[in-house]
Amino acid sequence: MEEDFSNKLVIKGQDGNDMTISVLDIIDSLEFNKSFMVYYVEGSDAVYASVLNESSTTYSLDAITEQKEWDFINAQINKVVNEAGV
Repeated sequence: MEEDFSNKLVIKGQDGNDMTISVLDIIDSLEFNKSFMVYYVEGSDAVYASVLNESSTTYSLDAITEQKEWDFINAQINKVVNEAGV
């Protein structure tokens, strides 16, 4: 049996409306002890990154606030974007 894995997720935006995102990569950082999600929003050309938080029942995305984290994730975004051809 063939399984279908999709990289698309429907999330609630800050305005409460649903939006579809396409996950490009999830990057774990031992240095920051965090996971980051690199994604784009359907209908947009921009690539985004957020801190990915996991609880026992749900996931949430938080803003990246530290410059060192931004430097790390920007290098990773450039790598992902080049590999994905986005």
